[in-house]
Amino acid sequence: MSIQDQLPKSRITLKYRTTINGQKEDVKLPFRMVVLGDFSQGSSTDRQADLEERQMRSVTGSNINELMRDMGMSLSLEVNDKVSAEGQGRMSIQLPITGMKSFNPDEIVNHVPKLQALMLLRKLLMEMQADIDNRKDLRRTIYELFSNKENLQKVLESDELKNYVSMRLPKARTQSSEQPALAADNAAAAKA
Repeated sequence: MSIQDQLPKSRITLKYRTTINGQKEDVKLPFRMVVLGDFSQGSSTDRQADLEERQMRSVTGSNINELMRDMGMSLSLEVNDKVSAEGQGRMSIQLPITGMKSFNPDEIVNHVPKLQALMLLRKLLMEMQADIDNRKDLRRTIYELFSNKENLQKVLESDELKNYVSMRLPKARTQSSEQPALAADNAAAAKA
């Protein structure tokens, strides 16, 4: 006889003595628990029905995705906007919860337009890098362009590039601009 045959389906069982037909017997009942709560922060379709009319749901490991999809939950968040060039402000996000996969980073990206744009840019850059690696003539042309300062300046000042001003990356802070301020702060601290 294996141990699985001896284990009850419910790991916690309640055992009590009772009298059935005049004989004392031990009765085992599986432990069941009812949890009452609003775990959807008010976004569930169940929330719209009165408490008395709501149905009881059985949660198991195999039906959790179906249960979450059926409840029609969504999550509204307001987070710091670290994506924009300014890096300040707040960004509102609406995430529909259709199952456990809704918490996967790829799924979250699909519901945030700014993150979708960054993923598209990443994909395009990866394709461009692969194209540069695979095409010697393109690699040679880019090398010639960057080695000749006059040609590079002409390309940067061309009218075609002016249409793409909004796609530029934010300017990075250089250490040389921060260095004098840091030195002045250190000198002031040393005098004090």
